[in-house]
Amino acid sequence: MRKILASFLILSGLISFGQNSTIEDLWMIYDSHDFKSVISKAKPLLENDTNNLDLNLVLGRAYTEQGDFTDAVPYLEFTVKNDIYNSSRKAWALGYLGTCYFMLQKYDDSEKSLNECIRLNSTKNATNNAYANSLLFGFHEFYENWEIVETDNFRFHFQNMNAAEIVKYTSVREQAYKEINGFFKSTLPKKIDFYVWNSKDDAKRILGADLGFSKPNFCIVHTHYQQTIGHEMTHVISNYTSEITNKTRFINEGTAVCFDQSNQDRLKLVKDWISTNNKPVAVKDYWAMGEKYAEEILYRLSGLFVKELIDNFGKDKFLEFFKNQTYEYGKFVFGDKLDTVIQEFEIKINT
Repeated sequence: MRKILASFLILSGLISFGQNSTIEDLWMIYDSHDFKSVISKAKPLLENDTNNLDLNLVLGRAYTEQGDFTDAVPYLEFTVKNDIYNSSRKAWALGYLGTCYFMLQKYDDSEKSLNECIRLNSTKNATNNAYANSLLFGFHEFYENWEIVETDNFRFHFQNMNAAEIVKYTSVREQAYKEINGFFKSTLPKKIDFYVWNSKDDAKRILGADLGFSKPNFCIVHTHYQQTIGHEMTHVISNYTSEITNKTRFINEGTAVCFDQSNQDRLKLVKDWISTNNKPVAVKDYWAMGEKYAEEILYRLSGLFVKELIDNFGKDKFLEFFKNQTYEYGKFVFGDKLDTVIQEFEIKINT
C-alpha cells in the first residue's frame, strides 16, 4: 500500500511539474510577442484542462494583445470568477478586462474592472498598469466634470469649452477624419476617444506626459485644444490601414505631419533651420536614426519627405510601403527611383 501511495505521489508531482513547465514555456513565447503561437499551443491544452487559470489567463492576454478583444473576454472573466485566492492572476485578468471592455466601448465595465484591480492591489505591476490606464481612459475623478460629446467617428471629452466652440471643434475634426481616412481607408475597432485639454499643466500633472500624444492601439488622443487638427488623429487612423510590421519615427511622424492640416510652409521652415544651424541634412541619416534628432527639424523634414514619396509614387505604393517603413523595404516597393527622389529632395532643401 505504501509503495502504491509513493508511486501515486511521484506521478502527481511529475504531472504538476509538466504542467508548470508548459505554462512557463507559454509565458516565454508570450514575452517574445508571438501571440499566435501562444493561442495555438494553449487552446488544445485548455480543452483537456478547462479549469486551469494559468491557461485561461495566458489565452485572454494573448487575444487582447492581438486586438481580438471579444475572444479575450471569456478567458479573462473565467480567471476573475474562479481565482478564489485573489492572486496576481485575478489582478492581471481584471486589468486586461479593463482594456477589452474599453475597446468594446463598454466604458462602465472597463472602469469597474480597472478600479477592482487597483483595489485588489495584488501585485505592483498589475496595479500600476491598471491605474495608468484609468488615467489614460478618463476614469480618474479629475475628469468628473468634463463634457462628453459623441459624433460619427469620435467620442470627445472636453475639459473646458463652451457649446459654440464645441460645435465648431467637433465639426472641423469630423471633416478632417473623412479627408484623412479617404486616403488610408482604415477600419478602426472603435470610435476615437479624443480628450481635449484646456490646460497643458493639468495634463502633465495627471498623465505625466506632455500634450499632444496618441495611443493608436487604444484609439485614444490626448491633445491641447490649440494643437493641430490632424496630427494625432492621423497616427490613430494610419495605424489601422493594414498590419504594420515595422514603424520608423521618420516615416511614422512624417505621415502625421503630412496630414496634420496645419498649412505650414514646411519647406521654408526646414531651409531656415538648415541655414541657421549650418547643417545640411541627409535623409538616410534621419530615416535610420530618427530617435536622435529633435522634433523641431525631424517633424518638418519628414513631413516634407512623406509628401515627396506620395507625389512621386502614388497612394497605393505608399500604403504598401507604410506596412514596413524601413529604407530597405522602401527600395523593394519603390525601386531604384527612391534614391533619385532622395537625392533631388536633398538638393532642394539644402541649397
